[in-house]
Amino acid sequence: MTDQKKEKNRSIVYSFEGRWHRPIASGDVKVFFRKRRPVSTPERVYFYVGVPVKKIIGFAEIERIEQVKLEAATDVKKEGAITEEELVDYIGKNGTVSAIWVSAPTLLPEPFDLSELKRHWGFNPPQSFSNVSTEFERFLLGAMK
Repeated sequence: MTDQKKEKNRSIVYSFEGRWHRPIASGDVKVFFRKRRPVSTPERVYFYVGVPVKKIIGFAEIERIEQVKLEAATDVKKEGAITEEELVDYIGKNGTVSAIWVSAPTLLPEPFDLSELKRHWGFNPPQSFSNVSTEFERFLLGAMK
């Protein structure tokens, strides 16, 4: 019998404020900006939208992650459905941020409610991001069938 290493799941979940529900769902968000990012580029990101939605609404493939300064972030603000003022507030005039480029979102036919996710999976929305276990991802993707 040989030792087989378990393959680590390469998906994450990011939390978004409620105002991001429509822009994400409509595909207006092709890039989003975060101060914290995973060490290696994940394959997929799940979108948890907070109050008042409080659901995982879908996912997208991650195309690339780049560390950018404010000027580069403002150059692509339209693809992020974000204003320059919001970027300045978030990044600061001399800061840097990770620009996370994503494919068009795949919306779950029935988004998963936070109370259900807590009850069955112990899910708590992350402050920045969290890794998604293989089992949890299978559960989420099962909604696509």
